[in-house]
Amino acid sequence: MIKRRFQAFLPFFLLAACALLGAEPVVVIESPILDTDMAGLQEVLNQSIEDFSDQIDELTGETLEKPDFLRGSSYATSQAVLSSLSLHDVTRPFIALGSSASYYSPWLSTSVISELDSLDVTSDVDAGACVQPLVIRGGVPLNFLVNGLSAVATAGYMDASSGPFGVTSLTASLSAQYIVFRPKKGLAAWNGLTLSLGGGFAKQSLSVTIEADEITQTIPIDPDGSGPLAPFEARVSVEPTIEASIDTLLMSGNVGAMTGVTFLNAITLFAGGGVCVGWAQSEISVDSKDPINVSGYLGELIETPGTIGITGTADEYADTFVRPYLAGGLAFRVGAFELALPVTFKPVDSISVAVFIGVRL
Repeated sequence: MIKRRFQAFLPFFLLAACALLGAEPVVVIESPILDTDMAGLQEVLNQSIEDFSDQIDELTGETLEKPDFLRGSSYATSQAVLSSLSLHDVTRPFIALGSSASYYSPWLSTSVISELDSLDVTSDVDAGACVQPLVIRGGVPLNFLVNGLSAVATAGYMDASSGPFGVTSLTASLSAQYIVFRPKKGLAAWNGLTLSLGGGFAKQSLSVTIEADEITQTIPIDPDGSGPLAPFEARVSVEPTIEASIDTLLMSGNVGAMTGVTFLNAITLFAGGGVCVGWAQSEISVDSKDPINVSGYLGELIETPGTIGITGTADEYADTFVRPYLAGGLAFRVGAFELALPVTFKPVDSISVAVFIGVRL
């Protein structure tokens, strides 16, 4: 019995080993084991199930080919980092809590949102998003080092899921600000001109559970060749449920300038722009293990059920980019408390909006 089971499993373990050596996703098949003395039918069943591997491999390859979505995720993440750094005044120490959200799509098209329900395992969308419900940022003047110099740091985090989708992201950034022209005072006062130089880091994981269409094989079986027993058919099927995740690592740098006007020492309109340079590295991994269903007469002979599993990682995807951006926003101040609404925009494919409530000391 042990020897017979080993012989049934051996071709599929070899298939998995070959796939592993080729650095491709691995398809591991554990064939159902028929009752004793069914060696002939076992061989037919094994061969039919082995044919599944080509279809599963094609399905997995389509799952892993997502260059547009990988690029879109990187651009959206870099835009979210920029919105947290869009500041209008660092002449006083401050600390603030808020949230940020960014969206990328060519010409900021929202058509992909309406298509979410129809996306399947083969879909690749030229879009991306990054939402962070918790972002903290703070700044402090460094006049004791250089007059007009200040430092700003931000950090954001998200861990959420909705239905088959899940997002986990972590961002952090550090920026130096230098006031070239000092702010003025008055009922309508110019805020001067501030130059900035900074860098950001982001790590994001997007996961989705995809239920693919059923894959079937119909096996014609003639139990005794030209003998008197009538031939029959057996149906073998599997419904793959694939857990796919896209893991992205982003490092970026930016240089920019910001100016603005403050009215009544309470309402500030600020605007500016700059250039963001980034590098992103992404990979897509898949994982699944589904039962093999055998119906008909052959199904009644199953002693040990079988499974088909997929596991592996696609080739690494890397991208570098140089993206100009515009920045601006609105701030309201009452005493030491402030509400800020920074916005960054990359013509014409991505936008990021943030909301911060904080205290200026």
